[in-house]
Amino acid sequence: MSARIAARLVTQKRFLPLLVAQSLGAFNDNFFRYALVTLIAFEGLTMFGLDRLTLVSVAASMFTVPIFLFSAVAGRMADKFDRTRIMRFAKFAEIWLMAITALGFILEQPHLLMTALFLMGTQSAFFTPAKNSALPTLLSDTELVPANALISGLLNVSVLIGIGTGTWLITQSFGPQAVGGGLVVMAIVGWLAIRQLPEAPASRPDMPLTVNFIGETFRVLGYALKAPDVLRPLTGVAWFWMLAASIITLMPVFTASVLGADETVVLLFSALFTVGAAIGAMACGALSGDGDALPFSIAGAFGVVIFAGDVALHTWSNPLTPEGAPLVSANAFMAEPANLRILIDLGMAAVSAGLFVVPLQAMAQRRAPAELRGRLLAAGGILNAATATAGQFVLAVIAALTLPIQTAFLVIAAISLLAGLFILWRQSLRWRSAPDSPSR
Repeated sequence: MSARIAARLVTQKRFLPLLVAQSLGAFNDNFFRYALVTLIAFEGLTMFGLDRLTLVSVAASMFTVPIFLFSAVAGRMADKFDRTRIMRFAKFAEIWLMAITALGFILEQPHLLMTALFLMGTQSAFFTPAKNSALPTLLSDTELVPANALISGLLNVSVLIGIGTGTWLITQSFGPQAVGGGLVVMAIVGWLAIRQLPEAPASRPDMPLTVNFIGETFRVLGYALKAPDVLRPLTGVAWFWMLAASIITLMPVFTASVLGADETVVLLFSALFTVGAAIGAMACGALSGDGDALPFSIAGAFGVVIFAGDVALHTWSNPLTPEGAPLVSANAFMAEPANLRILIDLGMAAVSAGLFVVPLQAMAQRRAPAELRGRLLAAGGILNAATATAGQFVLAVIAALTLPIQTAFLVIAAISLLAGLFILWRQSLRWRSAPDSPSR
């Protein structure tokens, strides 16, 4: 059932333009971020004398902090204005932001690149609540799980392509110019795509607008606290984004310092993680049908516990690679049989994460009442940014305390265990009270 719905959705104007625009935006975000991370981790780009892990964490936070700050106001706008018009404006702004980014790469100015990263986070803060609240307006309830599976699956493929292109292209002699030009072109195509999406009317056009982003943040979080049935899945989705942000930040330094491998292995790991997450998301969408998809979230959480924990255990005794030491390539890394375990762990952790997030995204969209949908889903954006930023803070603390980098994988496993146990407990209550009713 869900597979047939998904096949129908990708041919329809009420969904396909949004899917294309979202995917190109995800490509650009990761194309930009991984080009910058590669310059920091492998090409010696620095700022304020910070070490590699700390500077990479700062770069990641420059993207997530504006999402935390501005998502509440963006959610209010998504309830007051047509959601499609907001997305069109955000994608148009992305063109100019990518032009600034291109200038930063060409001039090799880390301060300009960090500023552009902050502005891209701001653009994402306004695009995401409009997108999330538009989906239940444009689609039926039965279409939400397959639609979210398609979005998550193609998003992960776009992330993979963005990571791979950014990691490789920036190291070439023509890299800065090619990266800058590619970012601008993808932004233009994304804007042209979103212009084809039908209108998604506002639910509260009479609501006054505010620019007090601090006050509105507390107000939106208050709405979420009063809607625990929406808050719970939003919190689970936020865990997923903390996991993804931490992996993106951690992987280049983990690869170079712990495994003694170069950027081609970073690309290999990124491919495993993003393809695995896409497989998990698409499998959930195809297998869930019209029934309860929440067991997939439970299985996904415990999968992350097992496989992320095993990455830490398997590499715990590895000596750190000295600065300037030769690094092994992907071919040499894969030729070593002992490394197969790491590859399996990362791939299966990603599949588990993909299984985890899709049911929760659809559940939050279904449960949010129409008149508050933009603001409640914006609360999810705030939580996503807060947990992603908290993940960067944990990585910075691990670096400051000179703890093994593998500690980060143990933290991910521990949080995943708590998430899985909580969802299992909630689901057991639901099964006992209404065994025949699907989870909404």
